[in-house]
Amino acid sequence: MSITRAVPSSPSTAVRPAPPSTVMPTRPAGAGGTAPHDGDVAAPPRPRRLLRGAVVAFLALLRGALADAAPRHGYQRAMYATAVVLLGSGIVHVGVWAVDGGAWEGAVSWRKPILFGVSFGMFLLSAGWVQGVLARSPRWGWTTTALTAGGGAAEVALITAQRWRGVASHFNVLTPVDGVIFGLMGVTIVVFGVGVAALALWAALRLRRPAPTVIGVLVGLGLVLVGSAIGGDLLGRGLAYVEANEAVPSAVVIGLAGSGKLAHAVALHGIQVLGVLALLLGRSGLGPATRTRTMVVCAAGYTVLAGLVIGQAYAGRSMLELAGPMVFGLALATFAVLAPFAVVVGDAVRGERVGAGATGG
Repeated sequence: MSITRAVPSSPSTAVRPAPPSTVMPTRPAGAGGTAPHDGDVAAPPRPRRLLRGAVVAFLALLRGALADAAPRHGYQRAMYATAVVLLGSGIVHVGVWAVDGGAWEGAVSWRKPILFGVSFGMFLLSAGWVQGVLARSPRWGWTTTALTAGGGAAEVALITAQRWRGVASHFNVLTPVDGVIFGLMGVTIVVFGVGVAALALWAALRLRRPAPTVIGVLVGLGLVLVGSAIGGDLLGRGLAYVEANEAVPSAVVIGLAGSGKLAHAVALHGIQVLGVLALLLGRSGLGPATRTRTMVVCAAGYTVLAGLVIGQAYAGRSMLELAGPMVFGLALATFAVLAPFAVVVGDAVRGERVGAGATGG
């Protein structure tokens, strides 16, 4: 066998084989394919090609998921816009903390405008996604946006204002002004909670999507309601502390060392984890039954994880004081949450079909 080299041709000249003197002998192909010869560009190593293909496939999966989450209704855009403002506020206050300094923990800390801005912003992004997978309804949509976005933004604004005043935001009723502000915070968080309940009711009544999306939305919003109930319990405990000690608590501890704050946060943020998985599954090449099983595993794992963290808190034990069975349960639940993401990403990396026709599922 011989290798011929093509030469450029004009419109009137056909490509002809090279003269015999220019024919090069062939060499056995190695692991990288046909042996190179003069004029060839060396192919990149196979691992590099694989890595590049994996990155391209994963980015395509993400782009498809983001396209599915794009706003389609005015109330959804308003929800997203408020989320961006709150996230921006949290990020800006990271810079403020870096310049001003101060402790991360404590009743008066830049931690609060940072974490509350980011946390509420992330939830509103999730709420906007939920609105998008529901059939268009201006009445439900604008009601839930007004309650959740309005209540959440007002709550973060009051917390941030108190930090700029240099006083505690939560449980601070030690002066008339602080008492009024804390009372307003109570009103805004109730408004926000009513909005979450309305969004959950809307989803329960009207959600008609593939099973993974339905599971992700309903389990995620159910966990948010559990987290809200924990928040209400922490509020009562904090006020009881103020009444008994005439001081603002730096943190609300359940029992000896139970972290109600962590239990509250884990329950609230399940909707983000399950929402992201639902979006990725909607663009994966997995079959419908596999998608559903994948979501069930993640939802069950996150529910168990939240339950274990909540149980540890209400037992009055720190998360640094874990018994053997608790360590095993947390590890198993965490694996159940992460493994479905590995399945979806692995499917994309293998070059499976991306975008199976269903959106948001």
